[in-house]
Amino acid sequence: MGILHSGILNSIPDTCVKAICEKEGYLLKAGKGLLGGSVSFYTDYLEMIEQEQLDAVYITTPINTHAPMVVDIVRANRSISLFVEKPLAESGHTAKQACDAVANANGAYAVGYQKRYSPVFIRARELLSKGALGDLMFFRSYSYSSDVLREGSTWRFAKGSGGVQLDLAPHLLDLLIWFFGEPDTVTAIRRRIYSREVDDYVHAALSFRSDLKGYIDTCWSMKAYRLPEVMIEVYGKHGILAVTDDILRLTTDKEDANQLMYKPSFDNSVPFLLADPEYTKESQDFLACVVNRTMPECNFTEAAKVNRLIERITDSER
Repeated sequence: MGILHSGILNSIPDTCVKAICEKEGYLLKAGKGLLGGSVSFYTDYLEMIEQEQLDAVYITTPINTHAPMVVDIVRANRSISLFVEKPLAESGHTAKQACDAVANANGAYAVGYQKRYSPVFIRARELLSKGALGDLMFFRSYSYSSDVLREGSTWRFAKGSGGVQLDLAPHLLDLLIWFFGEPDTVTAIRRRIYSREVDDYVHAALSFRSDLKGYIDTCWSMKAYRLPEVMIEVYGKHGILAVTDDILRLTTDKEDANQLMYKPSFDNSVPFLLADPEYTKESQDFLACVVNRTMPECNFTEAAKVNRLIERITDSER
């Protein structure tokens, strides 16, 4: 993700990567060979903060290092803005530490929930907020991938990785919170299929103050899903809304209001395409907030809600 964000930032006008901190020797050597003298390289991020005049720092390190790095960097320079890859932290407690660290600082602070910049999910949220389905009754949702199909010893299987809940589930949970707010009650089931120390599958039933109820299924051991996929299907008294990363389908009592839209039908242009356009759009938004000294919508406070919900899912298993 550090490599991806670096490429995107260098494609945005009036923006460039000035310094990189990397501890892996082979990556450091490769980076120096490719970038020569155009970028400074460090193995200590606090030394980088001290030596360089930076407007913002992207944190794309292992999840359990996110919050400690935020605390260290803000303590060293309260004016530097921070972008943290999702999730914000490894737990609700450490997410609060990150939020507390920036509470009285002067930068912009964002977390990489880029699906909020997808035009498909943006349209779905607009339709729900406008009451296109009438009173909402229930929803079903999933986030699937085929990342773990056998036992292994990579970082995904290590206890500190957080398993599927910290790797795959956060995007879905963030979208549900963005659509409906935080749930009142949570009941969950978790299973280990190939992993010995972390969960490969999570099922959770959620209930909201509005009386909306629904469930999530998250699994990274689904052979049919070569690429990760998120799906949310919402049932209301007047229709059904189904949305994935690529398609939105609205079916209601009013036939003239029905919609079937594919991602390419939206205007989703960006200056230079390196990955899904929403990655570029989230950086454009973050950089605008850095310049204007405003706070991104997907800020630390919003992102901490996902960590709290993950903890509630873990604690509620029966």
